[in-house]
Amino acid sequence: MTLFNNIIVPLDGSESSAHALPAAQLMADASGAKLTLVRCFPEIPEWQADASRGRRRGSMADAEHRRVGAYLAGQRLRLERQGFPSTVEIEAREGPAHDIIAGVANRNPHSLIAMSTHGQGGWARLMSGSVTSRVLGAVSNPAFVVRCNDLDCPVVPPSFDNIIVPLDGTELGESALQYAGELASTFDARITLLRSIPDAAHFYYAHADWSFFGGPSFSHNDVQDMAGEAEADSAKYLDGAANTLSSSFPGIQVGKLSSNANAAKAIVDLSQRLDNSMVVMATRGRRGLRRMLLGSVADQVVRNSPVPTLLVKSSSGKGHADK
Repeated sequence: MTLFNNIIVPLDGSESSAHALPAAQLMADASGAKLTLVRCFPEIPEWQADASRGRRRGSMADAEHRRVGAYLAGQRLRLERQGFPSTVEIEAREGPAHDIIAGVANRNPHSLIAMSTHGQGGWARLMSGSVTSRVLGAVSNPAFVVRCNDLDCPVVPPSFDNIIVPLDGTELGESALQYAGELASTFDARITLLRSIPDAAHFYYAHADWSFFGGPSFSHNDVQDMAGEAEADSAKYLDGAANTLSSSFPGIQVGKLSSNANAAKAIVDLSQRLDNSMVVMATRGRRGLRRMLLGSVADQVVRNSPVPTLLVKSSSGKGHADK
């Protein structure tokens, strides 16, 4: 796989952040990418230094750098003892974590950022100014997010057998297909293209022409016919996407599924049914990612899915996949 040649794993010393390591190892094993473990520590303020008592700012920063570096070296040694074959680099840096991690990522656009999140309620905390939200808002790199909270930290499988790709009919959503195809070829996995379509009632209300004084009027006489048209359109769209994938990646298995559930529920439900799965989905980019963190489909998937989610950043202005 050529999509990633470096996988960045931000660590803060907690078990939660280290939960991203197995997923990062799996992706590195498959791609041959190196791992870069990053941990940052705050700048030592001048007011904490006291030269008369031997507390010089430079010496204090050096001591903290050694402490953080020792932690990262320990993580690297653990990986080596496990037989991890790829290169493991470590970066212990002083300064704001989001700036440093984003800087490491921006040096190489082919890097993947692998991180964990707390799950339920976690994204709300992220939007209050955390490292993760700032990093994701400052880079164009894809992010591989693993949910982990106090109640449940799903085990990363030894391989990925199923890849779920949600599509919404836009070019934005389709920007995830290349990544999914590469990953399916690497893991010998099956891709399931998933599209959420409205049920008959929702389709009716969406297409009704509501007047101020009267009820709805529309050109179809049968709500079921309207829903049938939506399902036929969805099937035709998914057929086209599947054909595109099969042409670019001969030999991979591609399944198609339309669901009447809302998009987030459909994705989470399918991820619960398919063994050894991951979700690959697109986001709009920097501004779109911030919207994602405020309650979009991607946000709900990351917070509720039992499987890792690969978020592919897209600069395309077309479509509304991240709403």
